[in-house]
Amino acid sequence: MAIRQRVARTLLAAACAGLFVAAPVVVAAPAGACPIGHLADPITGRCYVANSGVPTVGGIPCIPGQHLGTCLSILQNQSPPGGGPPPGAPWP
Repeated sequence: MAIRQRVARTLLAAACAGLFVAAPVVVAAPAGACPIGHLADPITGRCYVANSGVPTVGGIPCIPGQHLGTCLSILQNQSPPGGGPPPGAPWP
C-alpha cells in the first residue's frame, strides 16, 4: 500500500514537472508569427516593418504601443506656426 502511494506521488510529481516545463513552449509559439524583418506591436499584436514610412517627431517614431505618448507630448509642447513674437522682437 505504501509503495503504491509512493509510485502515485512520483507519477503525479513527474506529470506536474512535465507540464511546468512544456507550458512556456506552448505559450511562446505565437512569438514567431511575424515574418523576418517585421516586429510585433505589443498592444495590438499586429506585425509592422520598423521605420518604413512611420511618422516621426524629433526623430522618435510614432508607433502605437511604443512611443506614441512621447510624440503627442512633443507635438503639444511645440508652439503653433506663426505664434509668438517674431524672432528678435520683444514680447508684448
